[in-house]
Amino acid sequence: MQHTLVLILAVHAMAVILPGPDFAVITRLSIVGGRQTGLWAAAGVATSIAGYTLVTLLGLSLVLAALPGLSRILSVAGALYLMWLGIQSLRSQGTLPQAASLQAGRRQAWTTGFLTNLLNPKAMLYFGSILSQAISPGFTRWQLSLLFVLLVAETFLWFALVASLFSTPRMLHWLRAHLQGFERVIGVVLLALAARVGSLAWRG
Repeated sequence: MQHTLVLILAVHAMAVILPGPDFAVITRLSIVGGRQTGLWAAAGVATSIAGYTLVTLLGLSLVLAALPGLSRILSVAGALYLMWLGIQSLRSQGTLPQAASLQAGRRQAWTTGFLTNLLNPKAMLYFGSILSQAISPGFTRWQLSLLFVLLVAETFLWFALVASLFSTPRMLHWLRAHLQGFERVIGVVLLALAARVGSLAWRG
């Protein structure tokens, strides 16, 4: 059972580290709003992961498999949300916000991180198929509880590291002169991800 637990944590680590919408959004928010904003976004992503993990552990992931129409609706919603985030990045003037506006940004950062992960069909696929198949029926309640805590903690710690790295003084000093260009790159990446998600939903 211990080997299975380690395997699940290793697979989850690879899934989290692989760059995607979560990484792009947290990177942008950390640069634009600062470390605290990035950490709140990381907490939002971790909260969504907690929800997916709980659903998987309870066996409710079978609902998505039984209702492909619901999965397609969520995929389309995710594509539209990523598109909106991408357009916001492309429209950015490349300026860092004033201190007075940062608190509001931090309050919104959690929601942005949460929705970015929640509406990501890759997260649905990962938890609905790969992770649900890896969890052994022989797991005790204590082991399932431990797995829940470790998966959520693993997610938050990685994205907290991302937020910390992209909000260091040295990084910010370099980005002050290149922020608009960086925003444009993030915007293009988000739009490309939106197109990818939309095409998968259309074919699905």
